[in-house]
Amino acid sequence: MLGLKRLRIKSKVTIALLSVSLVSVGIIGFLTWQRARNILTERIFEQLTSVRSSKSAEIESYFQFMYAQIGTLAEDRMIVTAMVEFNRAFNRLNGSLPLSLPLSLPLSLPLEENSDPDSANVSSLPPIPPAWQQSLKNYYTQEFFPRLSQNIAGKPIFEIYQPEQRAAQYLQYHYIANNPKPVGKKDELMQANDGSEYSQLHSLYHPLLRNLIKQFGYYDLFLIDTDTGNIVYSVYKETDFGTSLKDGPYANSNFAEVVEAVRKNPEPGAVQIIDFDSYRPSYGAPAAFFATPIYNGTRQVGILAAQLPVDRINDVLTGKQNWQNEGLGNSGEVYLVGSDYLMRSVSRFLLEDAEGYLAALQKVGTPEDNLESIKRLDTSILLQTVKTEGVLAAFQGKSGTQIIDDYRGIPVLSSYNLVDIKGVNWAILAEIDLAEAYEPLYNLQQYILTITVVLVFIVTSIAIVAANALVKPISLLIEDSRKIAGGDMQEGGLQSLAQDELSSLVESFNEVIKNLKDQQGLVIEKERENEKLIRHIVPQSVADRLKNGEKKIVNSTEQATVLVVNIEGLIRLSKRWNVSEYADILHELMNSFNEAAEQLDVLSIAPIGELYFAVCGLSVPRIDHAKRIMDLGFEIVEILQVFNHKYGVSLGFHIGIATGEMMAAAIDSKYLNYYLWGQTFLVAVHLNRQATLGTIRVTEDVYESVKDLYSFEESESLQIPEIGSLKTWKINQDKTDIQDHTPKLRIG
Repeated sequence: MLGLKRLRIKSKVTIALLSVSLVSVGIIGFLTWQRARNILTERIFEQLTSVRSSKSAEIESYFQFMYAQIGTLAEDRMIVTAMVEFNRAFNRLNGSLPLSLPLSLPLSLPLEENSDPDSANVSSLPPIPPAWQQSLKNYYTQEFFPRLSQNIAGKPIFEIYQPEQRAAQYLQYHYIANNPKPVGKKDELMQANDGSEYSQLHSLYHPLLRNLIKQFGYYDLFLIDTDTGNIVYSVYKETDFGTSLKDGPYANSNFAEVVEAVRKNPEPGAVQIIDFDSYRPSYGAPAAFFATPIYNGTRQVGILAAQLPVDRINDVLTGKQNWQNEGLGNSGEVYLVGSDYLMRSVSRFLLEDAEGYLAALQKVGTPEDNLESIKRLDTSILLQTVKTEGVLAAFQGKSGTQIIDDYRGIPVLSSYNLVDIKGVNWAILAEIDLAEAYEPLYNLQQYILTITVVLVFIVTSIAIVAANALVKPISLLIEDSRKIAGGDMQEGGLQSLAQDELSSLVESFNEVIKNLKDQQGLVIEKERENEKLIRHIVPQSVADRLKNGEKKIVNSTEQATVLVVNIEGLIRLSKRWNVSEYADILHELMNSFNEAAEQLDVLSIAPIGELYFAVCGLSVPRIDHAKRIMDLGFEIVEILQVFNHKYGVSLGFHIGIATGEMMAAAIDSKYLNYYLWGQTFLVAVHLNRQATLGTIRVTEDVYESVKDLYSFEESESLQIPEIGSLKTWKINQDKTDIQDHTPKLRIG
C-alpha cells in the first residue's frame, strides 16, 4: 500500500483500469479455454471409443469366423480322409515296413485308423542312415539354430531339438534337410522322391491344403495324432514337423497346450485357442493356435490345428497402416494387450519410426534385451510391456476413457475395454498423443493470448487517455518541466490550458526556458568549435578519446611513414604583404595541404615555421602508408606550383620521408599538445635538412615499399650521430622536373 500511495494519479487510474480489464479478460479466457478443453476432450474420447469399439467388433468377428472356419474344416471329408491316411502312412514309417522296400511289394499288416503304432514290427525297418542323420544335424546347426539363437536366451544344442522317432527323422530329412527349396519355401516341395506311401499322399493332399491356407490366410495348418501328439502333416514344414507334442522337443510349447486342451475337451465342434507365446519352430516369433478334434463318424481320428496369422490382426488394428483415414491422426493407434501385460499386436510407432520408438522405450527404462529382441524380430508382440492405468482398469473389468501416460511415457488420451474372444483375455486400447489431440486447443490458447495482448494494448491506451483527461494540466506541467531539466528545450515553451494559478507559473517557466535555450545554443556552438579545433590538432580517434575524458593518450606502431616538408621562402613572403594578407595566404596554403592529406587519409600535424609535418599509419593502421605519404608529397609539389603561379612567388621545398617505428602522444593538461617522436621522425627531419632544394628524399624502407610505383635513384648516405649511416634514395631527376616542381611521370 505504501508503494501505491507514492504513485501518481495518472498511474493509479491506469493501473486500476488495466487491472479490471486484465482480470475480466483472464477470467473469460480461462473459462472459454476450460470449456473448449472439456468439449474437445469429450469429442476425442468419443472418437477413440468409436474406433476402439469398431476395431474390437472387427477382431471379435474375425475370431468368431476363425472358430467357425476351423470347426467347418475339421468336418470336411477331405480333411478327415487326409488325417486318416497321413496318420496311417506316418505310423508305417515308424515301424511296419522297411523304407528301402519299393511300393510294389505287398504291405504286411496295414494299420487301420485306430491301430497302435507300438504294435508294429519296428525291428523289420532298418535305422535311418547315418548320412541322413548327419544331414539333418547339419540343417539344425547351420540353418535353424543361427536364426533361433538370435531370439532366445542361451545356445541351442541339437540333442534337445533332434526328432527321436524314426518317422520324424525320415520325414524331416526328405522334406526339410534334403529339401532343395530354401528356408521359408519348404512348402513348395510337393513330393519327395523316396517312393513312400507318405510321399504319394503328400503329392495328393499338399497342393490342396497349401492353397487352402493361402486362401484363408493361416500361417500354417497341422494334422495331429490324438493319442501320440505326433504332427503327421504340416504345410510349411518347420522343425516341429513329425515331432510329438506330447513328449517331443516342443511338449512345453503353447502349441502342445492347445492340443492337450483338445484331448481334454474332445467334443465334436469344440474349438480351442491358445494365446500368443514365443514358438521356437518359428524362430521364437510370437505364435497363437486354434485346434479342434477331427471325427470320422463317431470316432476321433485326429486333431486339426491352425497357426494364427499375426498379420491379419495387425491389418485390422492398423487399418492396413492407414491410421489417418481411420481417424487416428499422426499419433493414434489401436492395440491389444494380454493379461500378462504384453502386447498382442504391433505398435504403430515401431512400424513408422523404429528408431524413435526404441529411443522412447529406452528413455522409460525398457531392458536392453527387450529392445534388442524388438529390433531383431521387428515386432512388439510379447516384447512390449504395457502396464498403464488404462490396461489395469480394463483387466479390472472397467470400460472407459482417461488421460494417461502410455507405454512410451508420453501423455495420451486413452479409451480401453476388454475384447470378447473365447479362450483369451485381452484388453483393447485406442489412444492418441495428448499434444496432437490438444493442438486445436493450443491454437485457441494462442489466439486467446493474442486477443489478450491486443485488449491490454487497447485498454492501456484508453486508460492513458482517461488518466490524461483527469490530470492533464498538472501532467503537462510536470512532463514538460522534466524535459527542460533533461535539456529538451521546447519551441514556444510551456502552454497553460486554464486561466488559473498555473498560468503564472507557466509564464515564469517560459522565461527560464528562453534563457536556458540561449545559453544552450552558445554552449553547443562552442563545443562544435572546440571539436573542430581538436580535430585539426589530433586524429579523430584521439579526439574522441579526449572527449570521453582521457587526459594522456599514447599511440605507437612499428610501421608508419612520416613526411617533413621545408617550404623554402615562406618567411620571406611576410615582408611582401601585410600581416592580414600574409595570414590569409598562409591559411590558404596550409588548408590546401590539409585537404590533400585528408583525401589521402593522412594525418597532418600543426606546422612550425616553414616546416610542415604529416604521418600515416600511426593512429589508424594502413598497409599502404608509404604510398599515401609519397602521393601527399607529390600533391604538395603540385599545390606549390599552383600557388607560385597564382601569386607570382617562388616557394621551394625540401621533402624527407621515412618509414619505421613511430610514437605519438596527446597530452591534455592546461593546453592540448600532440607530440611525435621516435627514430623514424628523427630520420625524416635529417632527410629534410640534407635534401637539396626541390628534391624528395626517402629512406631505403620507403624505397622498398614503393619502388615499383615510382622512379628512384640512389642518393648519398645519411649520417646521423645517434643512428649511424643510412642509405637514401631520391626521385629520379630524369623522370621528374624538380626545379619547376612539376611531376612529369610517376611510375606505377
